[in-house]
Amino acid sequence: MRNIEIKAVIVDDSSQARKLLRMMLTELAPDVIIKGEAANVSDAVALIQQVLPDVVFLDIEMPGKSGLQLVDELSRTVVPYEVIFTTAYNEYALKAFRLSAIDYLLKPIDENQLAEAVAKIRLVKSAHQSEIRLQHFLKNMKNEGEATLSVPALNGYIFLKVVDVLYIKANGSYTEIYIAGKPPITVSKNLKYFENALSSFEQFVRVHRSFLINTQHMKRFDKADRGTIVMNDDAVIDLARDRREAFFSLVEKQKGTIKF
Repeated sequence: MRNIEIKAVIVDDSSQARKLLRMMLTELAPDVIIKGEAANVSDAVALIQQVLPDVVFLDIEMPGKSGLQLVDELSRTVVPYEVIFTTAYNEYALKAFRLSAIDYLLKPIDENQLAEAVAKIRLVKSAHQSEIRLQHFLKNMKNEGEATLSVPALNGYIFLKVVDVLYIKANGSYTEIYIAGKPPITVSKNLKYFENALSSFEQFVRVHRSFLINTQHMKRFDKADRGTIVMNDDAVIDLARDRREAFFSLVEKQKGTIKF
């Protein structure tokens, strides 16, 4: 079956970076048609509003206004588009990407990762979902209020406050996310996906091959046998031997903030 044409725009202040990405897309994804390029935010806004692309490959750090400011400006318009950020850094930005399920490519761009990103665009969700994810991404980047975790669901995304997550349980190739007072949310991502997404939040620790817990929601720890952790919803979770050191190190570090 023939791929549908995907209209794309590249925004990067580096002409060499734009040229390289254009060449990679030509080779790897001939269905992605570059409709224009811009080296700064002002030109990019006008170009995007004119072209109405399906996807914008957007550098974050540019002279003058940044790529994040471009997204902020366009979020107030009715232009529907997906964004794939291209960035050489930084760790804080990566945290926001992972939490918000926003695609990003680390420079130098890897061919396999680019191919995966384009494959996701082919399966793109509605423009409404794209806009919501971008809004949550900007919120996480700006650290406005509580961080939100974007969870892929059957018909889009579910947005959860990180602080509300009790624990995440592996169930084969799926995971179940437990929130206080609500039924678990089943997601077609493995536990490692969420361990990476929440890696910068110190209250989350892998205590078992099947469990990632939020230590702020522990009720108590029982030392009998290998040790079990009782969560606020009364779930009893075994502490694996190879996870004991990391768990007790975190508990010691967070004394006074963990209440159980």
